[in-house]
Amino acid sequence: MGGVLQTVAILGAGDEGVVAARLAALAGTSVRLWDSSEASLRAGVLLVRIQLERAVREGSAPPEHRQQIMDGVLATADLAEALSGADVVLDAGAAEPRIRREVLARAAALEPSVPLVTTGPVADLAAALPDPSRLAGLVLGDRPGLRSAEPVAGPATGAGALEAARDLAALLASAAVVHQA
Repeated sequence: MGGVLQTVAILGAGDEGVVAARLAALAGTSVRLWDSSEASLRAGVLLVRIQLERAVREGSAPPEHRQQIMDGVLATADLAEALSGADVVLDAGAAEPRIRREVLARAAALEPSVPLVTTGPVADLAAALPDPSRLAGLVLGDRPGLRSAEPVAGPATGAGALEAARDLAALLASAAVVHQA
């Protein structure tokens, strides 16, 4: 990795997934937002749109790029479609650890070379993967006046996964500026 992320797959359209999707979209990255629930996807995309409108009103996103930013967000209940072409996969999914492990294992099997990053407990989730070195963690902070994303290495995290987590953290933290292609 070590550079520009073009496409981020985000697993989970809950609070963390929506925050990550909004920040990645504002940073000019294509977002593939996945959730097994169509209702959660619809609600997630609506929240991204509402948060984008707020960013435009507050001046952190240019209004002329509003539609371009939203066009960069694909919401899908098809995991293979969400992962297709992704440079990194961010698990921001279910609170239930068993479901999170299952979804991460499916993602790892579908895209065996793409680094995986999670907002969940790295060591616990890595144990469910055939190659636990592919998983790094990310702690998201998104409050008024404070936007942060900190990479976390688990006990088995490899250099590639940690680099991907650092790239993703830098991307999400840079979201105050919309980058043009």
